[in-house]
Amino acid sequence: MKYWLILLFAPAVLACVVPEDGMKIENSMNFCSDVYYLDQGISVSGNNITINCDGAVFKSWSGGTGISIEDSSNITISSCRIVSYNVGFLVRNSTNVFLNDNHLVKNQIGTRFVTVSSSATFNHDVSLLAPFKIFNSENNVISLTNKFVSGDFCSNNFCNERRNSISLFVKPKTTIGQLQSWLADQLTGKKARAQFHEWVFGNLF
Repeated sequence: MKYWLILLFAPAVLACVVPEDGMKIENSMNFCSDVYYLDQGISVSGNNITINCDGAVFKSWSGGTGISIEDSSNITISSCRIVSYNVGFLVRNSTNVFLNDNHLVKNQIGTRFVTVSSSATFNHDVSLLAPFKIFNSENNVISLTNKFVSGDFCSNNFCNERRNSISLFVKPKTTIGQLQSWLADQLTGKKARAQFHEWVFGNLF
């Protein structure tokens, strides 16, 4: 009986991945919970990727970037401990990136966004210089669990929002044309859409 239990639980134990310094990730995975010294950090590139660190600690002796995400979409990273990097998270040229329940400790900059949209952060940050550096990025939820967020970037992003507000801000926006089409379907039926469209524009302008 004892051996059957070992075999039963073995797949769950072996399912986690040990990260390597400079590792490039293109698929979803769970990291094994431990402390790792990764001066080169890890990089993520691709679409529809979920990474659960399960409390794993990534630590640097020489700075650099902890986790970089570039040219990607629909990325979720959670439960990582990122310690003593120049930049904890670097996200560039990406959309729908969700950084949730990570701890950023003694990094110079916690999270850097460069040309990022429709993404969100809900992390605990105690970085040394600033929790965020945001460039050319908009329509993102920029929030922390432990402190108030402020900066010029808040004019183009949504700062200090609650976790449950993500869908309100990062979901695709409805255009005027889509709204008019929906109203036409609801009020007059599809056959009258063109006539309704003409009526709306005739009364608006």
